[in-house]
Amino acid sequence: MLGPALLVSLLLAGALPVLSAPAPARAAPTAPAPSREMRAAMALLILVVTLRSWTQLGFTTFVPFYYVDHLGADPRIVGPLLFVFLGAGALGTIIAGPLADRFGARPFMVWACLLAVPLAIGFVLAHGALAFVMLGAVGFTLISTFSVSVVLGQAYMPRNLGMASGMIVGFAIGAGGLGVTLLGWVADHWGLPVTLWITAVLPLLGFVAALFLPEPKGR
Repeated sequence: MLGPALLVSLLLAGALPVLSAPAPARAAPTAPAPSREMRAAMALLILVVTLRSWTQLGFTTFVPFYYVDHLGADPRIVGPLLFVFLGAGALGTIIAGPLADRFGARPFMVWACLLAVPLAIGFVLAHGALAFVMLGAVGFTLISTFSVSVVLGQAYMPRNLGMASGMIVGFAIGAGGLGVTLLGWVADHWGLPVTLWITAVLPLLGFVAALFLPEPKGR
């Protein structure tokens, strides 16, 4: 795993001098002042991202155990399962950008959370090849909101872009990871099927919270 990291480090070392070159002088901007900060909206967005992260990490953690320990599947299926889920999510982040630009970041977050619910339930009910398809659809839908949520967070806090990014990428996703501990406790006491069902309906809570997200506003 160190090989790819080293390769990317070398590429960044070569590209950063070009990327960080000073931009040519421009005339004074005539654009309006940055939008006012919407801290309450940011707090609500953090809740939505936490629930999304909770769902994503819940599937990543417990789907392999569910297939191997509960269904008795071949342990070699774990790699393909995670590849389908995370690979589809990576593809989703690429496609999400143009869609969010066209329809808006907030509507994208709302509808992605809603769509993830039937897809996640379908995965829990599916078997065989269909389960792989449904798991990929869940990953595509859930993880596609990653970059969109960062953009929306920056729109809510335009004067603190670094802090907004850190709160979404660091705090909210980390808080979602803490929820996996609770899911582990549920798995120990009530079993893996119950854990997956809880994980599958978590995006519904994210959808309800996302409904109250406001559009970014100016002064």
